Amino acid sequence: MITNERQYRITKGQYSKLRDAAEAFEVDNVASGLKSRELAEAEANALKSEIEALGDDIRDYEALKAGHITNFQAESIEELPRILIRGRIAKGLTQKDLADLLGIKEQQVQRYESEEYRSANLRRLSDVAKVLGLSLSGVAEFQTKPEKTAVELDWNRFPIKEMYRRGWFRDFSGSINAALAEADSIVERFVREVVRRPALAYHRKRIRTGSALDQYALLAWECRVLMLAKDRPPKIAFNRARLDAEWLRSTVQISRQEDGPARMKEWLSNVGITLVVEPCLPGTHLDGAALLHDDVPIIGMTLRYDRLDNFWFVLLHEIAHVMKHLRKGKTEDIFDDLDAAPDDFEKEADEIAGQSLIPDEAWETALARYLRTADSITTLAQDLKISPAIVAGKIRHEASNYVILSDMVGLGEVRKQFPDVLFGQ
Repeated sequence: MITNERQYRITKGQYSKLRDAAEAFEVDNVASGLKSRELAEAEANALKSEIEALGDDIRDYEALKAGHITNFQAESIEELPRILIRGRIAKGLTQKDLADLLGIKEQQVQRYESEEYRSANLRRLSDVAKVLGLSLSGVAEFQTKPEKTAVELDWNRFPIKEMYRRGWFRDFSGSINAALAEADSIVERFVREVVRRPALAYHRKRIRTGSALDQYALLAWECRVLMLAKDRPPKIAFNRARLDAEWLRSTVQISRQEDGPARMKEWLSNVGITLVVEPCLPGTHLDGAALLHDDVPIIGMTLRYDRLDNFWFVLLHEIAHVMKHLRKGKTEDIFDDLDAAPDDFEKEADEIAGQSLIPDEAWETALARYLRTADSITTLAQDLKISPAIVAGKIRHEASNYVILSDMVGLGEVRKQFPDVLFGQ
């Protein structure tokens, strides 16, 4: 986590160097030297992951500094130190400013933040929260106190160029320059087509993310999903009682079919749920979402990772949200970056998805878990009547090794089943 301008400059320098290294990285040449293409690809992936992590840190710091993030939530007391650091940055205070407010030396604040307040007592943590104007609710939610409860939308801050490129402005036939010039009108029409009273921050919304989030891009993506869902309403009214254990088992068993993902639109429509596939916008880091709009549950999927194992886990995770968490007037919008750490709310959806795909009682004694061979994986998949990709994906996740079994997780087998969706270049 970046806590000051010096770290910000250093991180940007490291990010630039790694980007240059990635551009110069030739997998074939490295594979020749290592005598293993698998190791070369793993090295390339590690380099890419480091670049993404640094990029996320940079964007997060920039978003905090710009005042785009004002709401923070801690699920436990262990998360409080990071909330205090992020809150200080979001308030536009330097470490020296905070030190002056506390009546201590700047170096002490630097030490506190470098070790995430491990040496600070509860009174000091309380003092820091107080001078930052952060309030603690009964569910450990910290929120800076903005002057307004809702932020008026700045239509020019939407990702207009990308929205135009994807053809989202249905009633607009002008050029990209014309779209930029007329942003106030065309973007407002786009949003208000599905959201009656749009605002940047909604109540009844939950977002799982581990990265800096572009709220305007998120709202644009949400509106696009709602628009497509409006075009394809489900066949029947939704009844949560239909989503029982037997229905979940039947859903997972469709994964055996080569066109299983494509079949899900019809399958979900038959229980009153609309499935929409729409790639995420830059700055959102989304895998999926569960939305409730006009009493219709909508599952949005981005197919950020084009793998069968990922498709089925994300789908079952969002179905779990529909079953357990979507409620009118309470929680109506749930957005998921499944690479981010889960809170208790998300852990429940993860648990339901995992148990639906491969129950613990089957996994604990499965030979595939230990042998990790193609034959053992196929045998377990046949016993459970599911896709072998799901078994291979669980092995990779449990081992935290995403290099193994790359040929068994259905890489490149999902997006092609949705030919009408424009996936970015």
